[in-house]
Amino acid sequence: MTMTRDALLNQKGGVAKTTTTLHLGGTLAAAGRKTLLVDLDGQGNLTTALKLDRLNPKGELTLARAMLDGCDRDAARSLVRQHSENLWIIPSALDLFTLPRNLYSARSSEHRLSWVLELLEDEFDHCLVDCRPALEVDTDNALTWATDVLIPVDVDEFSIEALELLLGQVHTLTTEARIEPPRYRGLVINKIARPFSGFHQKVYDALHQLPLPVVGEIPLRTAVAEAKNKGLTIAQYEPKADVARMFRDLAVKAGYLPETPAP
Repeated sequence: MTMTRDALLNQKGGVAKTTTTLHLGGTLAAAGRKTLLVDLDGQGNLTTALKLDRLNPKGELTLARAMLDGCDRDAARSLVRQHSENLWIIPSALDLFTLPRNLYSARSSEHRLSWVLELLEDEFDHCLVDCRPALEVDTDNALTWATDVLIPVDVDEFSIEALELLLGQVHTLTTEARIEPPRYRGLVINKIARPFSGFHQKVYDALHQLPLPVVGEIPLRTAVAEAKNKGLTIAQYEPKADVARMFRDLAVKAGYLPETPAP
């Protein structure tokens, strides 16, 4: 099986992008898929959600350093930490904060992430890259590497505008760099809290009217926060919860997993 290569991104903050990466990855791992998560955000929320340490730029190789200086297969493997059965992560490190500035002067700057992750392609079934909320060269790296893009959004007045900006960047990048445009798996609407106000209902309806399909709707649930506090995915913490089923539905609708035949 060829590894799926996904970027989860939205330059708008607060859309539960890291939460989507974490629990979608956990869902794939629970289905027996070898899944690699990549924390491309210097804040390291994905890393800390799994109760793992950030990489130390002063004492070990980091993803940012591997992107800037290059690395071989063994070095790329050294970046990876295992969290649990079928679930691995390349943790964050503080030097990711300065990575965009350093990449601007690097040759083939938008390909640096690809040079690292391609060394690991035959070792995993899925790779999900959690991007920081920004439209900069590190995001361009994720878009250049990814064959697919999943976009977390929320029911907020700025969601449509942010989405338009993101789609514009993808078009500009793929046109100027002459790379194959990624496939959009669709939108994941997060942090749904019903009943909606009239305004939020209009935003929700507008998201459903966009040309990108809505492949998941994830409500606010305390089980998600509880799982994070314990360093677990929802598939590990409470696999029978309704929100765990919603992440499984997302994995099917977005094309990661086959649809389970009805009994």
